[in-house]
Parts: sequence; C-alpha cells; structure tokens
Amino acid sequence: MAYIFQRGKSGTWWIKYYVHGKQVYHSLKTNQERVALRLKRQIEGDEARGDLAAPSRTPLPEFLENFCRFLRTIRTRKSYKNDVSYLRIFFGPLCPAMQPGSHVNPRFTPSVNPKPATDTKRHLHVAATHLEDITTGVIEGFLARRMDEDHISPKTANRSREILSRVFNYARKSWGFVAPDRRTPNPASAVERRREPAHTIRFLTLAQITEQLETLQDDSVLHAAAATLIYAGLRREEALWLTAEDVDLEQRLIYVRAKTIKGEFWQPKTKVNRVVPISGDLLAILRAYPRLGSHVWFFPSRLGLRWDPDNFSQDLRQINQAKGLVWGCLDFRHTFGSQLAQKGESLYKIATLMGNSPEICRKHYAALVPETMHDVVEFASSAVKPNGQRDSMEALLQQVLHRLDGNVAEQPKLRLAK
Repeated sequence: MAYIFQRGKSGTWWIKYYVHGKQVYHSLKTNQERVALRLKRQIEGDEARGDLAAPSRTPLPEFLENFCRFLRTIRTRKSYKNDVSYLRIFFGPLCPAMQPGSHVNPRFTPSVNPKPATDTKRHLHVAATHLEDITTGVIEGFLARRMDEDHISPKTANRSREILSRVFNYARKSWGFVAPDRRTPNPASAVERRREPAHTIRFLTLAQITEQLETLQDDSVLHAAAATLIYAGLRREEALWLTAEDVDLEQRLIYVRAKTIKGEFWQPKTKVNRVVPISGDLLAILRAYPRLGSHVWFFPSRLGLRWDPDNFSQDLRQINQAKGLVWGCLDFRHTFGSQLAQKGESLYKIATLMGNSPEICRKHYAALVPETMHDVVEFASSAVKPNGQRDSMEALLQQVLHRLDGNVAEQPKLRLAK
C-alpha cells in the first residue's frame, strides 16, 4: 500500500511506499489532491503487477569512470575530449578520467615543466555523491547558472543537456539506474531545450581569399595549409593529419581517411573516408609548396611533428591579427561550401565533398544557392517571365503555325488550352 501526505507551506503532496521491504518516498510535485490520488493508484497498480522497482544507488566516481571508458570506444578523440569537458564542469573531477590533465606544449622542449592544470569551474560543480541525487531541477539550475555567469550560448547549454541525457541512458541500460521520480526516468531529457538563434556563418569573398593567402606568403606551411582549408573544405584536424601519401598531385586528389601513425589512431569526424578533388588554384599552390625534409606529415609543425590543432590556430591568429584580419580555420572551411553554393552547385555535392550530411549543408548554405523562383509565386498560368518573354512552348507553336500558313497577318491568335 502507498500513503500520500502533504508537506511544506505550499502543500505539496508526497508519497511513501515500500519495495521489497525498503521504504521509498518522494515528492509528487503537485498540490492537487486529485492528481496525487491518481499517481498513488498508478504506483499501487505497478506494485500489484510486480513492476515496481526501488530507486537505485549509483556511486558517481565508479560510474563516471566506467562511462568515460565507454565513451572512448564510440567517440573520436576530439569528441571524447569535448564530452569529458562538459562532464567535468557539471560533476567536477570525480574520477581519474575526468581530472584536468596537464600537457607539454609541443612547440616547447620537454624539459620545460608544464604548469599544473587548475579547475577553473569549481564553483559550478554540482554537489552529489550518487547519480540519483541529480534531478531535473538540479540540471535546470546548473544550466541557468552557466548562462547567467559564464554567458554560454543556447547551443552550448543544449550540448550539456545532451551529454547528461546520454549519461542517464547509459546508466539505465548498463547500471540498472532507477530514478527516484518515476515520471522522469531520464532527468536530463525532461530539461527544456534552449531556443538556438538562426545559424549564421562567416566566409571569405574571392578578394578576401587573395588577401588572406598573401598575408601568409612568408610562412610556406601555413600558406599551403590555409589554401587547402579554403579550396578543399577540409576540417582543421583533417588537414593536419594529412601525410605525403594522402595528397596525390598527379591525380589531383586529397584522401581524407582513417590511419594509424606511430601507434596513434585517427579517423575523420564522421568516421567516413572521402576523396576531395584538387582545384586548379590549389594545385598551383601545392606544387609550389616546398616540402622540406622527409617528414611524415604533409604540413609539419616547426619541430617537424604533427601540429597541435590549437597551436596551429594560435600561430595563424597571431599573423592575421598583425594584419588586421579576423578569419580562422572554420571560416576557411565555410568559404569552400559558400563559394560552391553561390556558384550553383547542389547541396548534395557540397555535402559529399565536405564530409557532412545534406541536412547540415542545407542549414549552412541553402540561403546562398542562387535559385530564381519568380515563376513560382505568379498566380496566373500565363504570367510573364522575369525576362519579359512569353512561355517558350507557346512561342514555338506560334512560329510553326505561321510558317505553315505563310500569312501571319490573317492567322488568328493561337491560345493554348487551359
């Protein structure tokens, strides 16, 4: 049997019942007795059928370590790093996999002692020892604080919600997680999504492309890498992971594919290999690109190693800021898709070349496709076209009849059947 009672000044109804001899009680989140009685009958029905389960007790450190191990098997390296960052901000560094890691900047020698990483988001961590302590209200409060204090965007708030939702789904399937509130088996899924503003992208015009490449002319590696991002639409890591075998100047092809170099595995973001043709403009730049030494990487760092992505962007930013330019790697990639869309190429072709889904390309570049729909918005079927000419078929039939008769003046005007 279940028992309901009211608590607090607001008169909120709570329920108490037993599962396998263990007492369970929680708020029904309503101050209406009729609603509380209905929920009580549902719980008693589940109890009679043997479907009633007591809330679980999932220790966070052990669970999060296991969940991070699971993430490593299904996510790319960069995606895994981003996911763990979201979890660390929410839970704090509760397990070894979520400790803020310190690393040696590849541009410096290993003898330089790196500064220990600090937990700059400590004030935002949610105080909890078990996963069951995390409720919808707790998540909602956390996201509200982040938006107020850190001024994160709605998109970032939604990404936090998504990774937390994956946490609870994994806990339900693999750890037998049972939420204390039966109405929200996944507390994160019940959190309201933030409305994201219309997506806008920044890309370079043809004149700006020339200006950007001229700015990088003195740095052969950055110049050739930026040109590859612009003219081939590669992602930053895709370009930095290119080897000499991936760039075929004879066949004019760039192979973006999974590989293992010195025991380190890498694959494209979408986990799908693709081939990108090399345009004439890019071919001229890559043929003039002086590859020094026998480096594995097509665009090696200063030390002949693979570029750290953040270091690559930092060097690019320093050169651009000195010239008053604001463009970065993502702008270069958007330039490729935007220029093709403005030229009239199909979004499907653009998506294939860029390694994106057609839906993503439609979201980014559909507004740039030069479609003319003047005839679509005309109500009358005999409407004049934008160029001022009549329908081509009607004009052709008139010419044929005039030639057959030989007397244009005496022929009645032909009207097509409606």
